Amino acid sequence: MKIDFTKLKIGDRLIREKGGIFSKHHVLYAGRDSITGKHIIAENQRNYGVRIISLEQFLKEGKLVQIDYNNFSYPQQTKTTLRIKTRLGKSYDLLKYNCEQFVNDVLHGIIESKQVQNALFASFGVLVLFMVLLLSKQH
Repeated sequence: MKIDFTKLKIGDRLIREKGGIFSKHHVLYAGRDSITGKHIIAENQRNYGVRIISLEQFLKEGKLVQIDYNNFSYPQQTKTTLRIKTRLGKSYDLLKYNCEQFVNDVLHGIIESKQVQNALFASFGVLVLFMVLLLSKQH
Protein backbone atom coordinates (compact mmCIF):
# COMPACT_ATOMS: atom_id res chain seq x y z
CA MET A 1 0.00 0.00 0.00
CA LYS A 2 1.32 3.41 -0.93
CA ILE A 3 1.05 6.49 1.29
CA ASP A 4 -0.30 9.67 -0.31
CA PHE A 5 1.93 12.22 1.43
CA THR A 6 -0.11 15.08 -0.04
CA LYS A 7 -3.13 13.87 1.99
CA LEU A 8 -1.31 12.69 5.14
CA LYS A 9 -2.01 14.88 8.18
CA ILE A 10 -1.39 14.72 11.90
CA GLY A 11 -3.93 12.35 13.43
CA ASP A 12 -4.25 9.99 10.48
CA ARG A 13 -4.37 6.33 11.52
CA LEU A 14 -1.92 3.92 9.88
CA ILE A 15 -2.30 0.17 10.35
CA ARG A 16 0.27 -2.50 9.52
CA GLU A 17 0.59 -6.22 9.97
CA LYS A 18 2.03 -7.19 13.32
CA GLY A 19 2.85 -10.84 12.84
CA GLY A 20 -0.27 -12.74 13.88
CA ILE A 21 -3.19 -13.50 11.60
CA PHE A 22 -5.60 -11.35 13.58
CA SER A 23 -3.16 -8.83 15.02
CA LYS A 24 -2.60 -5.39 13.48
CA HIS A 25 -0.50 -2.49 14.77
CA HIS A 26 -2.29 0.88 14.94
CA VAL A 27 -0.36 4.17 15.05
CA LEU A 28 -0.98 7.88 14.49
CA TYR A 29 0.83 10.06 12.01
CA ALA A 30 2.48 12.80 14.08
CA GLY A 31 3.94 15.08 11.39
CA ARG A 32 7.61 15.74 10.74
CA ASP A 33 10.46 15.80 13.21
CA SER A 34 11.48 19.43 13.72
CA ILE A 35 15.19 18.57 13.59
CA THR A 36 15.53 15.81 10.98
CA GLY A 37 12.46 16.60 8.88
CA LYS A 38 11.59 12.88 8.82
CA HIS A 39 7.97 11.75 8.99
CA ILE A 40 7.15 10.49 12.50
CA ILE A 41 4.42 8.42 14.10
CA ALA A 42 3.15 7.94 17.64
CA GLU A 43 2.69 4.37 18.77
CA ASN A 44 2.06 2.30 21.87
CA GLN A 45 4.44 -0.63 21.62
CA ARG A 46 4.96 -3.58 23.97
CA ASN A 47 8.18 -3.15 26.01
CA TYR A 48 8.31 0.59 25.17
CA GLY A 49 4.90 2.14 25.85
CA VAL A 50 3.76 5.28 24.06
CA ARG A 51 6.59 6.77 22.04
CA ILE A 52 7.52 8.61 18.84
CA ILE A 53 9.46 6.80 16.11
CA SER A 54 10.16 7.47 12.45
CA LEU A 55 7.59 6.41 9.89
CA GLU A 56 10.45 4.64 8.13
CA GLN A 57 11.11 2.44 11.19
CA PHE A 58 7.39 1.67 11.53
CA LEU A 59 7.17 0.57 7.89
CA LYS A 60 10.27 -1.67 8.19
CA GLU A 61 8.50 -3.75 10.84
CA GLY A 62 5.52 -4.87 8.74
CA LYS A 63 3.37 -4.36 5.67
CA LEU A 64 1.09 -1.31 5.69
CA VAL A 65 -2.50 -2.51 5.21
CA GLN A 66 -4.70 0.53 5.90
CA ILE A 67 -4.62 4.32 6.16
CA ASP A 68 -7.51 6.31 7.61
CA TYR A 69 -7.10 9.88 6.35
CA ASN A 70 -8.99 11.95 8.94
CA ASN A 71 -8.49 15.25 7.10
CA PHE A 72 -8.20 17.15 10.39
CA SER A 73 -8.17 20.94 10.42
CA TYR A 74 -5.13 22.73 11.88
CA PRO A 75 -6.82 23.17 15.31
CA GLN A 76 -7.74 19.46 15.35
CA GLN A 77 -4.15 18.52 14.46
CA THR A 78 -2.87 20.75 17.28
CA LYS A 79 -5.26 19.11 19.75
CA THR A 80 -4.15 15.66 18.55
CA THR A 81 -0.48 16.59 19.00
CA LEU A 82 -1.16 17.75 22.56
CA ARG A 83 -3.05 14.55 23.35
CA ILE A 84 -0.14 12.48 22.02
CA LYS A 85 2.36 14.46 24.13
CA THR A 86 0.35 13.94 27.33
CA ARG A 87 0.41 10.18 26.76
CA LEU A 88 4.12 9.80 25.95
CA GLY A 89 5.69 7.21 28.23
CA LYS A 90 2.37 5.62 29.24
CA SER A 91 2.82 1.87 29.65
CA TYR A 92 1.56 -0.70 27.17
CA ASP A 93 -1.00 -3.22 28.41
CA LEU A 94 -2.37 -5.82 25.99
CA LEU A 95 -5.89 -5.78 27.47
CA LYS A 96 -6.16 -2.30 29.04
CA TYR A 97 -4.04 0.02 26.86
CA ASN A 98 -2.72 -1.48 23.62
CA CYS A 99 -1.85 0.24 20.34
CA GLU A 100 -5.44 0.38 19.07
CA GLN A 101 -6.72 1.66 22.42
CA PHE A 102 -4.03 4.37 22.41
CA VAL A 103 -5.10 5.58 18.95
CA ASN A 104 -8.79 5.58 19.89
CA ASP A 105 -8.00 7.37 23.15
CA VAL A 106 -6.13 10.16 21.35
CA LEU A 107 -8.65 10.52 18.51
CA HIS A 108 -11.95 9.99 20.35
CA GLY A 109 -11.25 9.94 24.09
CA ILE A 110 -12.46 6.32 24.20
CA ILE A 111 -10.18 3.47 25.27
CA GLU A 112 -11.44 0.53 23.22
CA SER A 113 -10.03 -2.14 20.96
CA LYS A 114 -11.97 -4.23 18.47
CA GLN A 115 -9.07 -6.68 18.43
CA VAL A 116 -9.43 -7.25 22.19
CA GLN A 117 -13.23 -7.45 21.95
CA ASN A 118 -12.99 -10.01 19.14
CA ALA A 119 -10.42 -12.08 21.03
CA LEU A 120 -12.57 -12.10 24.18
CA PHE A 121 -15.66 -13.03 22.17
CA ALA A 122 -13.79 -15.86 20.43
CA SER A 123 -12.43 -17.10 23.78
CA PHE A 124 -15.94 -17.09 25.23
CA GLY A 125 -17.19 -19.05 22.21
CA VAL A 126 -14.47 -21.67 22.63
CA LEU A 127 -15.28 -21.94 26.34
CA VAL A 128 -19.00 -22.46 25.63
CA LEU A 129 -18.19 -25.09 22.99
CA PHE A 130 -15.87 -26.87 25.43
CA MET A 131 -18.59 -26.86 28.13
CA VAL A 132 -21.19 -28.24 25.69
CA LEU A 133 -18.84 -31.03 24.61
CA LEU A 134 -17.93 -31.82 28.20
CA LEU A 135 -21.57 -31.97 29.30
CA SER A 136 -22.59 -34.07 26.29
CA LYS A 137 -19.95 -36.69 27.17
CA GLN A 138 -21.29 -36.98 30.72
CA HIS A 139 -24.77 -38.00 29.52
